[in-house]
Amino acid sequence: MILIRYKRNGCHYRKGAGLVAVLFTLMLFSIMLSGLSRWLSAQQRDGVQSYQRYQALLLAQNQLARQRLGLECETQYRQNQLVFQIDCHGKQVKVRFVWGEVILSAEKR
Repeated sequence: MILIRYKRNGCHYRKGAGLVAVLFTLMLFSIMLSGLSRWLSAQQRDGVQSYQRYQALLLAQNQLARQRLGLECETQYRQNQLVFQIDCHGKQVKVRFVWGEVILSAEKR
């Protein structure tokens, strides 16, 4: 039993918290902490995916700029321990990476 001391109306009281109440409180706290941990993990994963898509888009734009300058298109690019596969066909650049691919076209529609 856990004793909690408190003072009310000038008198000291002792109130005991039972084992079941303490275990229930710990269970609620662990459930909330587990949920927070899962949410943070999902947020981090989504952030990584968004950043990698952004990196792929920048690579595709860079390859289109290289084509306009008459330079060759790169086939592979390594950045932040990640490998991007690059395919250039005409005025279209496709960049593949772990979470998907980005296709960028220079043609006007």
